[in-house]
Amino acid sequence: IGLCPNLLAKKRYFPPKSAAGKLPAAFRDSACAAIRLRLLAAAASTCRGQCGSEADRQGALQLVKAMEALNPTPEPTKGLLEGKWRLIFASEDVTRSSPFFWGWRRMLEGIPDPSPLSRALFNTEELSESIFAFTDGIPLKNIGEATQTLYNGQIVNRVAVEIWGLGTTVMTTTCRYMPAEDPSELLLTVETTQAVDNTLPLADQVVFPSETFLGDNARLRARVTYLDEDLRIFRNELDAEGNWLSSEVPAERTGPAFVADRIPI
Repeated sequence: IGLCPNLLAKKRYFPPKSAAGKLPAAFRDSACAAIRLRLLAAAASTCRGQCGSEADRQGALQLVKAMEALNPTPEPTKGLLEGKWRLIFASEDVTRSSPFFWGWRRMLEGIPDPSPLSRALFNTEELSESIFAFTDGIPLKNIGEATQTLYNGQIVNRVAVEIWGLGTTVMTTTCRYMPAEDPSELLLTVETTQAVDNTLPLADQVVFPSETFLGDNARLRARVTYLDEDLRIFRNELDAEGNWLSSEVPAERTGPAFVADRIPI
């Protein structure tokens, strides 16, 4: 019986979270290597997920889910996680790789945007999304390298930002972390946010007390959905009650995904 090529192209299968451990190691490694190459190419061609067509970005995200389904490290918070990681793909704005913005989003969750103008302009409903849409759309803004360094219970998140005519800075957020009961999750507490390596005088001396400002929303969870020696995928997708919004099945996940490669220190 012949199969319609168009049907094959549209229907994709990704094994559930537990399937990777049941696959023969040689098959899993071969599949990971092939998908990794496609993901790296897609990440580069979409400017870390920030340019290109919607179809291109969604194609890259499908490759992210395929990698997650083949995660070779069932307990990622117990081994390879420490080190310095550089963001190579994000399913939303690169700045949102910082846990500070995860806490900000939770703090404003469910609060409607009171301005009809911004709701119409940005096609948003919640205040947090309107604010994000505004900051994402700042003209003449260039987002440079984004990194996370994890070591000895501390995460340092750095995002380089340049605004033409105003200068450059590296927005730096520091968190403390510890493993959760689930060995694929980290418990984070956002501590401070600071602009460092700033071209503006005295700006480096201002340290924003993120933990105090965010309150309970400074305490977050991150899920490590893929980890090997060189590649890591993080997700943060919790509701206000701390429940994961997406399915355990990688193909059904809808929340933000952040892919990073390891930088030798």
